[in-house]
Amino acid sequence: MTQTRYLLWRIAQTFGISMHQRHAGHAAAETHLLREAEEILGRLTWADAENLEDLSVEYWSLRRMVTKHEAILGNIESANVSLQKSHDHRAELLGMVVDSTKDLVEERTALEQTNERLNSEHKMIVSDARAIRRRHDGIKAKLEVLVGEGGPHSPELDASKQELLGLKKQFNTLRDRRDIVVDELKSVEHALNNIETRIETRRSEVRDEALGSYQNLGKVNRDLSSNRVELGSLESQMNTLFSEIGRYVLAHHREPSVTKVASAHYSLINQMSALDLSIKLNRSLSGERYETAP
Repeated sequence: MTQTRYLLWRIAQTFGISMHQRHAGHAAAETHLLREAEEILGRLTWADAENLEDLSVEYWSLRRMVTKHEAILGNIESANVSLQKSHDHRAELLGMVVDSTKDLVEERTALEQTNERLNSEHKMIVSDARAIRRRHDGIKAKLEVLVGEGGPHSPELDASKQELLGLKKQFNTLRDRRDIVVDELKSVEHALNNIETRIETRRSEVRDEALGSYQNLGKVNRDLSSNRVELGSLESQMNTLFSEIGRYVLAHHREPSVTKVASAHYSLINQMSALDLSIKLNRSLSGERYETAP
């Protein structure tokens, strides 16, 4: 909004053409831009304001805050480095959980296969022994009948007796093999229990180390979060002081004591002055009242 456009709008209002809401909206948007420009101007000029008595409180407060700001940024950078190291260490530990027991897991797999094979053999032995016992019982019953019918001697009776002896030998062989398999199964199961204990021991050692890593990771995250909150609060305070300095420089840039500070930023100051004038004109056209009307 320029003076010329302001006069045109004033004339239009005398004819009943009024857009109060439009001008109020423009004034609000321009005010927001001016506040941002004041903060920028303050950032650009505060370091040169040491000798301005009216800004001594803001200047020295900012000197203190800038030092603190740098320290917090250093803490955040350090925390980020520690965080990355903790993540890397955690990934390394997760790999160690697998690698530390790889040989034992392979050994356990081999034992499990042996255990499965022995169990299958044990089932087959028991099945064969049952079949032999059933056959044995059948022949005994046959012998009793043959003896009762024809006496203690006959070719069929003798053949049945020989078969019975053969079945006893087979049964005894199966029983001996069963005992061996049972002993082997007990040995394998004992070995499996032992290797499970060794696997758990190794993993527990790694988990204990991992727990320490997770605890450190949690502490670093808490420290990082705390520093970020503190940094945000500090930057908010600094922005307020920058705005106050920028507002002061804009208002007093023609004064000799401020000219040196403002001289390098006249282009920005001129734009801000034009923006400030436009805000006042738009507010006036929107119906707001000021002691000094443009």
